[in-house]
Amino acid sequence: MTRDAEKSFLVTWRIENYDFCQSTIRSPSFFIDSAKGNYFFELTPKSLLRKDHVVFQVQKEVRDSFQICFKASFSTDDSSSPLYEGYIDMNTGLSSACYVPHSQVYARKRVGFLPPKTLTIRCKICKIKGSFSEEGRCFARTRIRVIKKAFIGFVEGFSYLTSDEWKTLTIKSSSTEKDFFKIDLTVGGDFCCKEKVWIDIIPKQHERFKYGKCELFLIDTLGIKTKCGRAEITVGHKEQKFPLDFTRGFLLKNNTQLLPNDTLTLKFEIAFSSGVEYEEIEDSEFGDLGFFDTNRSKFTSALEDLTSLYENGMLCDAMLQTKTELFGAHKVILSARSSVFRSMFTTDMKEKETNIVEIEDLDGNTVRRMLLFMYSDKLEDLDWESAKDLYFAANKYNIASLTHKCSNLLVSSLELSNCCELLHLADMHHDGDLVAKVQEFIAGCCEEIFRSEQWLNFEKCDPELALKTLRAVYLGN
Repeated sequence: MTRDAEKSFLVTWRIENYDFCQSTIRSPSFFIDSAKGNYFFELTPKSLLRKDHVVFQVQKEVRDSFQICFKASFSTDDSSSPLYEGYIDMNTGLSSACYVPHSQVYARKRVGFLPPKTLTIRCKICKIKGSFSEEGRCFARTRIRVIKKAFIGFVEGFSYLTSDEWKTLTIKSSSTEKDFFKIDLTVGGDFCCKEKVWIDIIPKQHERFKYGKCELFLIDTLGIKTKCGRAEITVGHKEQKFPLDFTRGFLLKNNTQLLPNDTLTLKFEIAFSSGVEYEEIEDSEFGDLGFFDTNRSKFTSALEDLTSLYENGMLCDAMLQTKTELFGAHKVILSARSSVFRSMFTTDMKEKETNIVEIEDLDGNTVRRMLLFMYSDKLEDLDWESAKDLYFAANKYNIASLTHKCSNLLVSSLELSNCCELLHLADMHHDGDLVAKVQEFIAGCCEEIFRSEQWLNFEKCDPELALKTLRAVYLGN
C-alpha cells in the first residue's frame, strides 16, 4: 500500500492576519484517536537557524513511542495551488521541524519578502509503519487581533530643532490613541543622512503590543495629506528610528505651505497586533472517509470541465487568429470574461459574422496564456516580459481580473532597472492604481533612481510623465 493510500489524519490550519505575526504561534490542540494522543502545530515566521525561512513543527503534548510522519503544504488566498510541499519523519521525539523558504510562500518586495495576509497549512499525518485504524480530519482557525489607530502629531518651533535634540510630538486625538505610543522627532544624522528628519515610535503598553506597521502623512496648510514615510514597529529593539521622505531643507524651503507658524503637522496611521484573538477547532470528521475522497476524485469541477472543452477544442464556435497561430474558443466564455469580446459577438461588428477575431499585436504564447486564464482562472509561471505582454492583452480586451493579477506580478518584480518601463506601461493604459504603486516604489529609493541613466533617458522620452512623478514623490500631487 502506498503512503498516499494509507489512512491518515488531515489537519487544515488557517492563520488570519498572518502578516502581523512576528513570533512563534501555536495552533489549537487536536486529538488523533488512532494515535491516542494530543498534537499541535507551531509556526515561527523567521528561523534563527536558517535565514529567510519559516519553521513549521508538529508537536506532541506527551512523549510516547508512536512514530508518525507528516506532509505539509502551504498556500495563500491568492494561490490556486500549494506554494510549498514538504515531507518529514517524526520519530519518538516530541517534535520535528520543516523549514520553508520565504521565497516560496511570501511575495517578493524590493528588499526581502512580504508575508501574506492569510496563510493556510494543510498537514497530512500518517504512521511511519502501517496505517491508522481510521481516517480523520479537522479544520483549525487562528486569528491575530489587529488594532488600527490614527492621530495627528505636532512639532512646534521646527526650524529651531538641532541634531542633538529629540522633541516629543504633541498628540491630538479624539480617543485614547495617545496612550499607546510616545513619538519623538529629530533632524540631521551622519554625513550620508544629513538634513534627514527622523521619527522614533515607542510603544507604551508593551503587554498589548506585539508588532505594528505605520504610515505617515504630511499635512499642509490646506489640510491636504501627502504620504511621507512608513515603518515597522517592534518591541524590545533600542534603535527603531526611521526617516521621513522629505528632508529638513525641503520643509524649510516650502515653509509657507508645509510649516505654518513654524509647526510641522504629521498624521500617523498605525495598525498593530496585540496577540491572538481567536483560536478554535471549527470542524472535525472521523471514521471511514475514503468513500468521500474516492467519490470526490471521480468528479471534476466546473472550471476543470470548461478548461477541458478549450484544451480539447470541443464545440468551438469562435477562432482567435494571430500572425502565426489559430486558437479555437467559445463565444459564451469569451463574452462572459471580456466586455470587448462581448461587443464583438453581440453588436454589428465583423467578428459577429465571421466568428474570427484577428489579433496582430499579440504573439501566440500570450494569447494561449490569456485563453487559459479565461477558462481556468489560472496563470502559468510568468517572467517579466511575458507578464508585461499578458498585462497588455488583459487591458486590450478588458479582462479586469487578469489585469489585476498581472499588475501584482509586475509590482512584485519591480527593480531600479525596470521601474521606468513599468511606469510608462501603466500610464499608457491609464492604470492609475499601477502608476501610484510604481511611484510609491520610486519614492522609496528616489535619489538612486533620479540619478540613474534609465531615469535620464525616461525624462527625454516622456518628460510630462517624469514631471508628474517628481511632483508625486516630492509634493504628493
